[in-house]
Amino acid sequence: MACSPNVYESGYEESRIKTAVDENFYCSICLNVMKDARMCHNQHNFCRKCIEEHLRVNPQRCPQCQDDLTVATLHPARFINNVISKLKINCDYASRGCPEFINVEYLERHVQNCDFAPVLCSNERCGLEINKRDKIKHETELCEYRKIASHDFREISEMFQRSFENKMEMQMSNLSRKIDEKFIEVKESVKTLTSQYKKMMKSRREVENVQQNLAIVTKEKMESRKEIKDVQQNLSAVIKEMMELKKEMKDNQQNLATLTNEMKEIKTVIFQMLEKMNINEPHVQTLTSPVEMVMNSVKGDIFIAGSYSRDSSKSVEIFLWMEEKWFEIASMENEHCAASSFVYNDNLFVVGGFRCKSMETLNIKQSPLTWRKFSTELPYGCCGHQTVVCKQQILLIGGYIFGKGQSDLITEINITGKTSHVVKELCHMPEPRRGHGALVVDDKVLIFGGYGKHTKVLSSVLEFDPRTLTFKKMPPLPHPLTEMATVQWRDQVVLLGGCDDEREKLNSVIMYDIKTGKITVLPSML
Repeated sequence: MACSPNVYESGYEESRIKTAVDENFYCSICLNVMKDARMCHNQHNFCRKCIEEHLRVNPQRCPQCQDDLTVATLHPARFINNVISKLKINCDYASRGCPEFINVEYLERHVQNCDFAPVLCSNERCGLEINKRDKIKHETELCEYRKIASHDFREISEMFQRSFENKMEMQMSNLSRKIDEKFIEVKESVKTLTSQYKKMMKSRREVENVQQNLAIVTKEKMESRKEIKDVQQNLSAVIKEMMELKKEMKDNQQNLATLTNEMKEIKTVIFQMLEKMNINEPHVQTLTSPVEMVMNSVKGDIFIAGSYSRDSSKSVEIFLWMEEKWFEIASMENEHCAASSFVYNDNLFVVGGFRCKSMETLNIKQSPLTWRKFSTELPYGCCGHQTVVCKQQILLIGGYIFGKGQSDLITEINITGKTSHVVKELCHMPEPRRGHGALVVDDKVLIFGGYGKHTKVLSSVLEFDPRTLTFKKMPPLPHPLTEMATVQWRDQVVLLGGCDDEREKLNSVIMYDIKTGKITVLPSML
C-alpha cells in the first residue's frame, strides 16, 4: 500500500480477537480486522483511518475497483460495524496482565477504567510505571523513595485517611464498572425479550388473519366449483376445434416442406452456376455478371484483402449479406502481408506490408471490381502499422520499418497527387508501437496497446489530437494487449482477442468507455 499502517491508528490485530473472524471483515490496506469500517459505492470496505490516509497520499481512487473516491463520498459500513462490535477482544493492557475479553463496542470504556492501566509512582524521585491497581501498595510499602513513617499522630492519621480514600475510590470505580457491564447485559436481555414478545403478538394477529382468509377462501371455492363445471364444458368444445385446426396445420406443413425443398434446389443450382463462371475465368480480375447484380447493395458487405500468410497475401474475398456466402474476387498485384487498410471516398486502400512499399486501391461502387496500383509508393516497407482517416486526413501510425526497426512516427499519407511526397512526417509518439489498435473518435485518434520498446507488450492508451499534434494519456487497459481487433460501438471501443505479454492468444472481449476509460469485461469468445 501507499502508506504504512504504523503512522496512524489501524484496525484490530487478529490475535486479539477471541474467536475466528470472517475474511470479509479484514481491511485490505492494514490487513487487520476493520475498525470504524467505511466503504466505496461498490461496497469495498476499509478501516476509516486507513482509507483516509490512502486517499491523502495517493490518487483519489478506490484501491480495489479504481473508481473515483474521496473522503466525502465514503459511506459507513453499518452491517460490518454491528457484527464487529459484538466480537470479544482482549484488553489493550493484556500484555500488562489484564485477562478480560470485552465486546469491541465496550472496549474504550473498559480501557479507561482498567486496573492494569499504566500509572506513575507519585513519590518524589521515583517515577516508576506500575499498574493502576498496584499504585497504593507500591507507593506505601514497596517504593524505595516512599516517605518514612512519622510518629506524629496527625500525620499518620492523614496518611491512613488518604490511603483509605484511594482504596475506596478504586473499589468504587471497579464497582461502578461492574454495575455498568451488568446493566448493559440486563438491557440486552430485556431488548431480546421485548423483540420476542412483539414477534409473538405479530404471529397471533397473523393467525387471526389466516382464519378470516380461510373462511373467505372456502366461500370462494364453492362458487369456483360451479364456474369450473362451466369451463369444462367450454373446454370440450375448444378441444374439438383445436383438433380440426391441427389437421389443417399438418397439411400446410407438408406443403411448406415441399416448397422449401424446391427453393433449396433452385438456390443450389444458382450457386453452382456462379462457381462455374468464376472457375472458367480465373485470370480475369472482375466479378461475373450474376455477382455484379448484387453489387448494388455492396454497402455493408465485408471485404478481406491480403493475409499474414505469404501464400494468400494477394487474395481478396467478399461476403455478400444478401447471398450469405463468400466470393473470391480479383486478386491484388503485390503481396500485402501484415498490411493496413482504410476506406476513403468509396475507395478501399491497402497500404504496405512485409517488405512492401506499394499501395493498391479498389473502387467498391464500380462494376466490375478491379484493383488499381497507386501511382507512387511509400518511401519504405512497413508492416504491423495502422492507418485511419480523420477529417479527410489519412494518418499512418507506428509499425515496423524495414532497415530502421520499430517506428514511433505518425505520418500523413498524400493520395491527391498534388505533391511529390507521398508521406509527410507529423510527429513522434512517446514510444514506438507495432501490432496496436487505432480508431478515430470525435476527431481524435485513440491508440491501444501493441508492442513497445524491446517488443514489450503495452497496456497503455493514448489520445492523439491531429490539430495540435499532442498526446493525452488515457486510463490503461486491464492488462498488456497486442494484435487485437478494434471496433467502435456507441461511446465504447470493443477490443477482441489478441495476445498478452506472454504471447498467449486470447479469446477475451473488453469494452473501453471512450469518455471515462472505464473497463467492462464482456463474455469471452468461443
